[in-house]
Amino acid sequence: MRAFRTFPLPAVQNSHLSKEALKRLAWFDFFRSHGNNASLTCRYFGISRDTFYRWKRRFNPRHLKTLEFDPKSRRPHQVRTMQVPLGVIERIYAIRKDDPEKSKYEIQVELREQGITIGQSAIQKIINSYPELTNTQHRKKVKKYRHYKVARIKAAKELREQGLGSLVQVDTKYFSILGNRYYLFSAVDCKSRYAFVYAYTTISSASGKDFLKRVRDYFPFPIHAVNTDNGSEYLLQFHKELKQAGIPHFFTDPNCPKQNGRVERFHQTVEYEYLNYQDLYPGINLLREHCMVFNQKYNTRRHHQSLGYKTPQQYVLECQKGGVYGM
Repeated sequence: MRAFRTFPLPAVQNSHLSKEALKRLAWFDFFRSHGNNASLTCRYFGISRDTFYRWKRRFNPRHLKTLEFDPKSRRPHQVRTMQVPLGVIERIYAIRKDDPEKSKYEIQVELREQGITIGQSAIQKIINSYPELTNTQHRKKVKKYRHYKVARIKAAKELREQGLGSLVQVDTKYFSILGNRYYLFSAVDCKSRYAFVYAYTTISSASGKDFLKRVRDYFPFPIHAVNTDNGSEYLLQFHKELKQAGIPHFFTDPNCPKQNGRVERFHQTVEYEYLNYQDLYPGINLLREHCMVFNQKYNTRRHHQSLGYKTPQQYVLECQKGGVYGM
């Protein structure tokens, strides 16, 4: 047992204090032996002033046991109860039971019209005290399975690096030119970063179908799987085109763009590294020409750190020579 400067050792031994109580006793021993300096004591032991003063108020130097933690509840023996007449409670019960959608505000107004004055909090407490009166319809988030016509299957992470065309991410982003809105459809192969972007005036499944045909014609390797978000442009005609070609269609989770992260990053590259530096005028044909110029630049002249500072075209050629293909 440690030595205390201001508390006699026999008194400490006879108290049979716990380890935690001895720590608290050391606080007050240090406090009394250093000129009752509370700030110095708190800094020395690394405790807050609130903690120190809370135990100081509880501590009795003549009874060291007061430093022990007392788990006894401090709840008052008599607590306040709601003083609402039984007749009023029965009336509130009847109103709420008849219409579970009726709020405490409406019930208060209805009771006031009947000459009964009662607070909104009291009405809510009465409603909460009866489980059959609580309307959980708007408070619970019940998971409802949406009846999709197309199964939302998630792509395995392994497909990203499996081979050329094993997983191609497709996404759409709108682009404004002098108040005119256009839509950039983009596709990126996860393995080689080979990409393609094209512009449309509408965001529809017909545009998605046309884009898919252009991507398949542009890519120098076959596409084995496509990953998109849950947008309507990737359903109907787009999905039918994939199904006819025998290409699996995978979807990301709602509000989770990071699952399509490579094509999302490609959109930023298109804007920051090319489109924002061009003199663009309203006109879909001019925008499409710029898209084709950027596709050529991105795939043949832009070196990627993730590819060992090779261009996507160089990386594709190396993979084709080495026999690295998709599924």
